[in-house]
Formats: sequence, structure tokens, C-alpha cells
Amino acid sequence: MQRIVVSLVVAAVFSIVPVAPLFAQGALSEINGTATDQSGAVLPGVTVTLTEETTGLVRTVVTNDAGRWVLPALQPGRYTIKAELSGFQTQNRAGVVVNVGQAITINLALPVGTLTDQVTVNAEAPLVEVTRSDVGTNITNANIDALPTAGRQQYALLQLVPGLTPTLAAGSFEGAQYSAGGQSTSNNMFMVDGAYDNDDRTQSGPGMQTRMTIDTTAEYQVLTHEFGAEYGGASGAIINAVTKSGSNEYHGRAAFYVQDSSLDATNYFLKKAGAKPADSGVKTLLGDIGGPILRNKAFFFVNVERLRIRQAADLLYPPDAAPLAVSYSTVLPVSSENYFARVDYQINQSNNLNVRVIFDPNRVNGQDHVTELRTIQAMRIERVPKPGETFINGQWVSVLGGRTVNEFRLSRVNENLQVGDQRMFDNAGSNTIFTDTEFVGLKGDQFDFGSAQAHPDYMTGPYGNPGGANVTTTQFSELFTFTPTSHTLKFGGGASKNGGVQRVGNNYIGTFTFPTNAAFNPANAATYPNRFQILLGEIYRPMKDWRMNYFVSDKWQATRNLTMTLGIRYDYQDQVRLTKNAYAPRLGLAYSPTEKTLIRAGAGKFYQYQATAILGNLFAGSVISPTFTYDTGQDNNPQNGLLPTRDVCLLPVNNGGQAEISPVCRARLADTRAAVKGGQFINTEPVLDGDRRLAYLWSYDVGVQRELYSGLAVTVDYVATRGYDQLGRIDINEPRLLANGTIGRPGPAVFDPSGTLIPTAARNANFQRVLQYQSASFFNSDSNALEVSLVRRQANRWSGRAAYTLSKARDVGTGVRGEARVVDDLDPRRDYGLSDFDNRHAFTAGGNWDPWGGLGVGATFRFYSGNPLNETVGLDTNGDRDSTDRPVKGIDDRTRPILSAVDSQGMAVRNGISGSHKTLLDLRLQYVHRLSGQRTAGFYWELYNALNHVNFANVVGNRRSSLFGTSTVADTARQMQLGVRYTF
Repeated sequence: MQRIVVSLVVAAVFSIVPVAPLFAQGALSEINGTATDQSGAVLPGVTVTLTEETTGLVRTVVTNDAGRWVLPALQPGRYTIKAELSGFQTQNRAGVVVNVGQAITINLALPVGTLTDQVTVNAEAPLVEVTRSDVGTNITNANIDALPTAGRQQYALLQLVPGLTPTLAAGSFEGAQYSAGGQSTSNNMFMVDGAYDNDDRTQSGPGMQTRMTIDTTAEYQVLTHEFGAEYGGASGAIINAVTKSGSNEYHGRAAFYVQDSSLDATNYFLKKAGAKPADSGVKTLLGDIGGPILRNKAFFFVNVERLRIRQAADLLYPPDAAPLAVSYSTVLPVSSENYFARVDYQINQSNNLNVRVIFDPNRVNGQDHVTELRTIQAMRIERVPKPGETFINGQWVSVLGGRTVNEFRLSRVNENLQVGDQRMFDNAGSNTIFTDTEFVGLKGDQFDFGSAQAHPDYMTGPYGNPGGANVTTTQFSELFTFTPTSHTLKFGGGASKNGGVQRVGNNYIGTFTFPTNAAFNPANAATYPNRFQILLGEIYRPMKDWRMNYFVSDKWQATRNLTMTLGIRYDYQDQVRLTKNAYAPRLGLAYSPTEKTLIRAGAGKFYQYQATAILGNLFAGSVISPTFTYDTGQDNNPQNGLLPTRDVCLLPVNNGGQAEISPVCRARLADTRAAVKGGQFINTEPVLDGDRRLAYLWSYDVGVQRELYSGLAVTVDYVATRGYDQLGRIDINEPRLLANGTIGRPGPAVFDPSGTLIPTAARNANFQRVLQYQSASFFNSDSNALEVSLVRRQANRWSGRAAYTLSKARDVGTGVRGEARVVDDLDPRRDYGLSDFDNRHAFTAGGNWDPWGGLGVGATFRFYSGNPLNETVGLDTNGDRDSTDRPVKGIDDRTRPILSAVDSQGMAVRNGISGSHKTLLDLRLQYVHRLSGQRTAGFYWELYNALNHVNFANVVGNRRSSLFGTSTVADTARQMQLGVRYTF
């Protein structure tokens, strides 16, 4: 007990000492063990030497008085372990494979003899890591090379990890997104060789900023729960990807893969309609080479990939959407190049340097086109000009004596994104519509371009949200590892500068919203828009943030069978200055009664950094603002067959069934824009900062891992999380019962009596919605999960893994970046319900079999019960200027029933409609023919959704849609990919 107290005191002391900074170290591994004689007595003074078999790199350590040895900060690889002590035979363990992030225990028993007597055995790393209490999974290079990966996505095999669920909507070019424990997909952290690679700006999309190809990836580790104090800034999963490196021999590959619609099954809805699918497909050409620059000293690896996609877009619209939206099938072109290079240099046995660089330019047409039901006219065009998104990571590992290792890392990740309508790119060139100061692609006035058209079942008109960003994250980190006696102490910290310029043009050309699918007809009042919005003023939003953290941890082997991990971490984010006490304790216990059994438990606090886009939103949402969204609000007259009367901008002119800004509206907008640019305009719909704090989770885990027989292990974990200080936006000017007995907005006298939010010059303005970022208890979240997995290592020509997760996740819908809204701002807890990412049942399995020679068969199977769906009325019924209102019993069920359960006040509960389940089987058949030496020729055949199971998207939840309660989209039908590969 005394030693536990001492360890905790040490951790606490170091947590308040300003050590050099670190973000996260995840690309390195550890081998540890105990040296004994044949009787089991410990042997101090044994020299243990590790040699990486492909590069010749060497590390050495001497066992301490307890016979224990630890070699931290190792590059993943294949090692030979040599143990030497005078009077004993030399022991050699060859072929020990260490994967990324692992802590392998190899105990050495030395028989009596002489140093010249050597015993050499080939040994596998233990399947059960008996000193680890965190919960995670390793996806090895063998998995990546043998299992089918639809779309050749780098992280496709994350679906095999218990506790992770992909978003179950139709996919996009950027790849699947993953939820850990029902959390937002933005809460994960992606690292490349230990360096941060997250999208800080939006924290949306797949999560990583710069794409790395599957052929660049050597392996990756996924930590889902109870990870140590060296990791922070994310409350979801930690994904540690390791890139390939060169060795003492030259190796390379060249490959070509093709998918073509002529080899694929027809989409369910197209087949039902008797339509012909579009001529779609994917072509991938790649090549890489690696080898020595100086044998046993310096190595290089280079990979180049060229990707061309003709992505099928099959859209079906209801009859009342014609003529503006008519069902069609087309292709959306995507092109991308990815360039990767890595250099490793061993200065001497104690110092290693390495550098990695990625360049990723791409051109994407129609991202999210199907899920947003856009017509071709409304296509979203994305360009990332050369050199594209960039990632640079340099690392220096220095061994300072036999028990101390220092790691220093410096990295930089950059995004330069351009998004807009096709005509904006055509007018300005192929890749650029924005500079950092000018919107060059507009080529005229924003009122003349034409406006987006939003109907219940489709979007048409120009793409209405031009934008992008030029942002950079620069980070440095330091980690110091010291291994005295039975402790492994880590001290470290990190700092980063995050920011740049965000270009936000949402509604910059205006958006007309219609209550029906009918084309606009000036002679028919029912076809008029019921809302119009347009952004006026500045679209360039500065973002400047910096972050820092430090931590201390102690991995203490209290006994031969018990390991305790104690740590504490401190995080600070400059844009969230109210959080000055973000200390996050971590505790883990690993008890191994035998070398094949592990009982583990853990608890920890995990803080989540906030997106830098919030800074841009606050800049644009200030009361005296450089930008303003002109919003007419909703006018319900068209629903009643009457002309709108709320605002002149709801009386547009007609252009082929589409609405365009009228001259009278243009004059009003021009006057408003001039006032905004004049610098004294009062924004009556501001977005204000509040008591914004860093959100955090408390996570608890207890589990057991058991190697049932050689090479086969089962793991069972129960995990619970509780979220606090979660971020959301509340309308503090929400309509309510006023003192005069009427319902209305209370104004600054009520929501800002102290005058701290609204300046004196603006307090008499007629404020509408006043959104404020808040961190409050009514946003608290929770989840519980039972996770079971089975892993079989390659033996007798086959290997496999399976996982089942039973879970339930609930929150208040704060969503990505805390931007989501609640139905009742006076009682936000009414939105407490199933998370958007809740998936009750998930079963996944994958495996490969090598029946003979170079023939191999691989398969993955996934079943998900589905994400829930929110049921909405499709109108702003409560006058809060949002369109997320849910139906109420006795009011909205007069014409059609409410599909969701209702709460005690008769309102449909949030996410009350069950989601559509998904079932997928992918297959891979490969034959690799050995030519001579290391040269091979490989032939590959893959089937995705091999059973051609129809996986429907969730039904339409908008009750104003003529397709309400039905599904209009089916996921991809069966696809085939063929490939050839030459290696040497």
C-alpha cells in the first residue's frame, strides 16, 4: 500500500512541473521481461540485446537487481533477442514480431553453461500482453494484405474492432467515419507514426486531415478505452498508424486495380425502375520501392498512388419533384494522387532519426451528393490544389544509457481546400476559386449568381455553400522514459499552433426553402418559398489557437503477476480559457495469474479539444459583426395557399421554375450589405460565447483476456462512460411567457441583465435568435457496452478474428463541434435520447485461409442493427427559427401517425425511429506466383457485398416529405475488383 501511495505522489508532483511539451506518442512499442536461472531465481546483470532482423538496428539493456529488463521506444518490427551472462548459456529468441503500441513480455530462463554455449529458438510474441490494462486491437500488415478492403480505404478494417461502429449512411470518397462507444465521429484521434493528423478545423469527415494510402500503411493499432496519460485531447478512439520503411534489401511493388460497373450488380432501386446503371468504376495505379542508403545505417521508402474514380450516383425522386428533379443515374468523377516518402537514419546505436512526408492533392465532384439528394445542377465541387494536403513528421529517438530513452518529434499538417459550384471553378481555373483575401471565382455580384433551392425531397439550383480553408497545425513533442527497478516512468508534454483562414460561404448566393416539391410558379401561391437566407459581408474568418499539455505516468510491476499503471495528464486549449484545471487521472490494473490469462480494469478522465471553426463562428456571430445572415424566418402562408407577407425577398422572380432574387429584394439586401461593411451594423441573430469548457468523459472498464489454446485468445470487456461539460448551442432569447402574459422573445433585459453580452449601443435592437455556446449539465451523455472478441493467430494456414458489441449510447444531440440544436431551449433535456451513433448490436468477423501454394482466401462479415433516426415535422412550428421540431400527439398525427414513441408531454422522442440494419460480406481470392528469389506476381479478385444484400438507408424522417417513412436510397450493390501486382 505504501508503494502505491508513493507512486501516486510522484505522479501528482510531476503533473504540476512544467516539463517539455508532448501531444501523443503512439508509433513505438516495448519489449520487457525477467531473466531467471533454471530454478526461477532472478538474474541481475544479464545483457539483453535486441536486433531488428531486416535493418540490423541494435538496442541493449542490462537486467536490474530484480532481473527485470525493459526496452521502450522500439520501432515495430521483427526482432532477435539475445541474453548473455557469464556462467550461463547464451539465449537467442529469433523472429519475435512486435506490432505498433504493443508491450510484449518475454521472460528468459538461462541454463548454466558458458557464453559460447548458445540456445537459439524461433519464438512468437505472446498473444496476451500481461502488463497492459488499456483496451485495444492491432490490425497487422498480414491483415491488411490478406483481407478485402472495399474502396482500398486505409482504415476499412477498423470495422473489425469491438466498440467501433462506422456511420451507416451512404459513403463518400473520403471514406467511412467511426464512432467509439456511441460518441461523435469527431472525437477520435488519428496519428501517423506518432504524429497528430486530425482535422482541427471542423473535426468532421473521417477525422484524419491528410490521407495515407493502404499501401503506405504497415499496420495500425486502435485504442478504444482506458489508454494511458500520454494520450489526450480526444475522448474517442486513438488510431496509431505506422508507415512502411526501408530495410537492408531492396523491395518494391507495382500494382493496378480496377473496378467497373460492367462487373457489378445493379442498384436495387435502379433495377426496380428498369433503369440502366451508370458506367462507373475505379482505377488505381501504384508503385513503391524501399531499401538501404547505407547498410545497417540509413534506409528509404517511397510510394506513389494515382486514383481515378467514376462514382455512381443513383437518385430517385418522387413524381411531384418533376420537372426540377427527375430520377437519374450518373457518375461523379474523383481523382487523387498521393505521394509518400520516408527516410530512417541510425546515427549510432544510441540515436535514430526519421522523417516522413505526404502530399495529397485531389479533385472531388459531388461529395455527399446522394445523401443530400442533389440534382446535377447543385453538385458540390471540391479541389485541393497541388501540392495538396501535406503532412511532414520528423522524429529523433535517443538512448541515454541503458535505462533512459528520449523521443523528440516535430510535425506539420496543412489543408488548403476549395469548395464551390462548378461555374465558380470554370470561371477561375481548374483548382482555385479563393485566395486568402479574395473570392475570385464568383466573377460578379453574389445577388446575380442564382440561388440554391431547398425542397423537402431534393436540392437544386447552384451549390449554395462555397468555402474552404487554408489552415495548418504545427506541433512539437517530447517524451522521456526512465526504467529503474520495477517502474517504467514516462514524463512528457507537447504544444501546437493551430489555425489559419477559414472561408465560410454558407448561403452566400442565397437559399430559397420551399414547403413542397413543386416547381416555383408565380401564379400559384402554394409554390412560393417559405424562407430565404443569404450571407452578407465577410466570408474570411481568422482562426488562431494553441494547445499544450504535459503528463507523467508510472507503469509499476508490483509483483510478477500484477502491473499497475498510474498517470495524470494536463491539457490546455487557448480558445477554451475557462478550463484551467483539466487534470485527467488515469488508473489501470493488469493481473495475470498465468502467462495466458489477463484480468484488467481501468478508470480515467479524458478531455476533448474543441474545433477551431468555433473561433470563426464567434468572429462572424458577434453583435457588431463583419458578417450577417439575412434570414426572413419561416412564413407559413404558402402552406395555406396564400402569398408570403413576411418579407419582400419571399416574392422572387421566376427562372424556369426556380426562384431568383427580385429587384426589390436586391435593393434591400444591397442596403443591408453596405451597412454590414460599414462596421456599425447590429447583428440581431448573433452567436455568442458562454461558459464554454472542455468536454470530458469518465470511462470505466473491467475485462478478462484468456489464451484458450496456442494462438487463440478470447477477450471480454464491460465499458461504461459518462460525459460532462458537453458543448451545445442554446437560444437564450427563446420565446417564452412574458410578464405581460404573451408569448415572445424576452430581449437583452432578460437574457443579459448585466450587459456583459450585448453592448449598450445594441440593447434596444429587436433581437431574434441569440445562440450561445454553453457547457452545461443538461448536455450530459452516457453509454454502456459489452465487448467480446476472439482472435486466432496464423497457424495451420489460417487466421481470423471476430467481435460482438452490445451497446447503448445516449446524449442530447450536441453533435459535431457542438453545433446541433435542441427543440426546446428552455428545457434542453427533452432532447436526451439515443445518440445519433447508437448501434445496439454489432457483429463483425474476418479471416484468411491459405489452402496451398500461393493461393489465399480472405473474408470479412459485418452486421449492424442500425443508427436511429429523428422524426421531424419539417417546419418551424414553435417560431424559434429552427426546422428540427418533432411531432406532437393530438396535433401532428391527425393525418398520419407518429412513428416514434412520445414523451410525457406527447412529443416524439429524439431519434425515436429505429435505423435500418446492415449486412455485408466481402470476399478476396488471391494467387501469388513466386518467380525467382523475392520476385512474385500476384493476381487478386475481390467481391464487396458478395451476397448482394440490399442495405437500405434509413427511412425519410421529414413528415412533409411525400416519401416519409420509406427508404429511397440503397447502399452499393455487389461490386467486383480485379488486380495484378508485381513485387521484388
